[in-house]
Amino acid sequence: MAQIYLYIYLWLLTATFTLSQIQTFVPPGQNGVSYSVNIPETTASTGTGPIFFQLKSTTPLQWFAFGQGSIMQGANIFIVYASSDGNNVTVSPRLGVEHVMPLYNSKAQLSVLNNSGISNGVITANIRCDSCITWPGGSEDVSSSSSPWVWAVKYGTPLNTNSLAASINIHDLEGIAAIDLQKATGGTSDNPFTASNSMSSSSSSHPISTVNTGSVESRRKAHAIIMILVFVIFLPSFALMIRIIPSSKIVYFHASFQLLTLALAIAGFGIGISMARSLDFIGMYHPIIGMVTVPSLILFQPAMGFIQHRYFRKTGSKGVFSYLHRWFGRCFIVLGIINAGLGFRLTGIGLPIAPVGAVIAYGVVAGIVGIVYALTILFLTLRKRKVSSS
Repeated sequence: MAQIYLYIYLWLLTATFTLSQIQTFVPPGQNGVSYSVNIPETTASTGTGPIFFQLKSTTPLQWFAFGQGSIMQGANIFIVYASSDGNNVTVSPRLGVEHVMPLYNSKAQLSVLNNSGISNGVITANIRCDSCITWPGGSEDVSSSSSPWVWAVKYGTPLNTNSLAASINIHDLEGIAAIDLQKATGGTSDNPFTASNSMSSSSSSHPISTVNTGSVESRRKAHAIIMILVFVIFLPSFALMIRIIPSSKIVYFHASFQLLTLALAIAGFGIGISMARSLDFIGMYHPIIGMVTVPSLILFQPAMGFIQHRYFRKTGSKGVFSYLHRWFGRCFIVLGIINAGLGFRLTGIGLPIAPVGAVIAYGVVAGIVGIVYALTILFLTLRKRKVSSS
């Protein structure tokens, strides 16, 4: 009897050390869909090897996807849809590209594991990936406590195809999740989800932090509208006002309108920072340029304009701050217009991709405003030189 207890104890001890740690993520408002990740001990310790993840849905879907990356562009994506017989799943490895359907990645190394398939309306894909540490365009830090993963869902009639490069329609929902891979690390199982699927409640399963995509989408729209109005419409228009309208009082209107514009810029900047923190892309080029441009605009432009105004009232002439105020303002306007365009390149970060029509419309309007602004300044400068020389 003592030997039996000893065997049981050793078996339990072994099971304890080989039990996989699994991080499970359920998208906001999508209780029927879940995504899970496991990092084997050997992969975590060596920084190379396989990782496991599961895509599961208890509701019929045309397709759903999970992928490594903080934005669609460059992400290592795995799309799951019904196979041709309607009982199995097709797992299509793809690379995310900008504004087009993710492209099939023939170099991906993956295996669809046991217990995958479609049964009683439940879609399950248990996947082992041997090319998820590095892939064309990105890499994974298996020790990260906040690894960004993208997800997407498309409702509709099942695709029922075995083609790995099948054409798919654009998602209905998408988002990102920050996954703690340290808590997802553990175990040596060849299929960690076999054990977890058999348990009604697993102490090794941890919830993942999520992003409220509805809230972020609202902030994105507000941020985009405000900052486009600021840099494409208001700043250029109110800057030209002081040179076009011949009135001694125009400087007061110029200052008042520009201060209101700066107030809008502060609001848009705050919304943008909040959104960047939520989506964990504060270190990307668009927010970095914004964090340089907007604070500099707010701090220096009003001060230089005020100093020049005081100087002009005393001397009746322009000082160095007049030229600094003018050229800094022009540089900030140009930088802001460019950065607003760059902002469109970040769509797809847990949010719907900006419509192509919106991108084209912005480019056309920004281009027209830029040309009119430059030609107006050139015309006024040439006219002033002609008057001075006559």
